[in-house]
This record gives sequence, C-alpha cells and structure tokens, in this order.
Amino acid sequence: MKSHLFLQSILAVLVITLSPTLIAIPMPPVPLEPIYFEPPVVQPTEDIRNSSCVDLDNAIRYLQPYRYSYKPEFYQDGFNKVATAAITLDNVLALNGILGFAYLGYSALVEEKEGRRILEVEQEVTMLQQLKAEKHCFE
Repeated sequence: MKSHLFLQSILAVLVITLSPTLIAIPMPPVPLEPIYFEPPVVQPTEDIRNSSCVDLDNAIRYLQPYRYSYKPEFYQDGFNKVATAAITLDNVLALNGILGFAYLGYSALVEEKEGRRILEVEQEVTMLQQLKAEKHCFE
C-alpha cells in the first residue's frame, strides 16, 4: 500500500515536471505594429536647410496656432452632456442609447485626430528648432 502511494507520488511529480516540455502550447500571434500612433520623425529638406534664421523663426511662429487643440475637454464639451442625456432617453425609449453612444464615439475619434495632428506639428517645430540650433541662430 505504501509502495503504491509512493509510486503514484513519483509519477505525479514526473508528470508535473515533464509536462511543460512534452506539451508545447503555441503562442498566439502578437502584432508587431505598435498599438498607439507614433508620429514619424520629420527630416528637413534642402530648402529648409538653406533657410535663414529669420525664415526658420517665422516658420515656427506660423506653426504656433496649430500646436494647440481647440476641441473642448470631455467635461467642458456641452455636446457630451447632451449625448449622455440622449443615452438615458434612448434607454427609456428602448433604443439602447445608440444616438448618445454614436456621438461619444465620434467625439473620441475627433480627439484622437486632434492629438495626432498636434504631435505632427510638434515634430515639425522640433525639427525647425534643431536647425536653428545647428545654425547658431541663438548667438
């Protein structure tokens, strides 16, 4: 009886120890692309490289209004309040909040687009500032 229990415990230890090597579970395919947007690094063209310090400064100045988002934040946007009320009313009317959820999805999409636009402008401004530094425009 004791030897039978001993053999079962040895067999259990062997199964636990060897099972990871015997049974290979394939890994699910993982996308290699990044999940979040990464703006491309902006490289200066020859025309921009040949620009004077004043031209570079003017280009940065003209890009300043595009560095900001003019879309209101989530809680300051009055349309989001209306969309939340529409979700509630749609649930009462048995439409399952489709109208409100549609606007909230649109609002999130616009906010993502604004973020991408701002990142691209920031990259361009950074490139122009780097060129100004290389030309010693600050001296």
